[in-house]
Amino acid sequence: MADVFDALSSTRPYKSAWPLEKALDLLRDQAGRHFDPACIASFFDALPQALAIQEQYQDPGQEPV
Repeated sequence: MADVFDALSSTRPYKSAWPLEKALDLLRDQAGRHFDPACIASFFDALPQALAIQEQYQDPGQEPV
């Protein structure tokens, strides 16, 4: 699930990054469908740390989420 968040919220050669809220909305929407709700809850608890890591390892030239 964290890999889905990273893929959606990061620019790739073949697509632009989704806005942060759009990516988070998709994760919320898929809780209990595609993703375990407990995992989603844990991810959102750790979201500040995840965003800090994403910013730290952001590709040069990519805009922050």
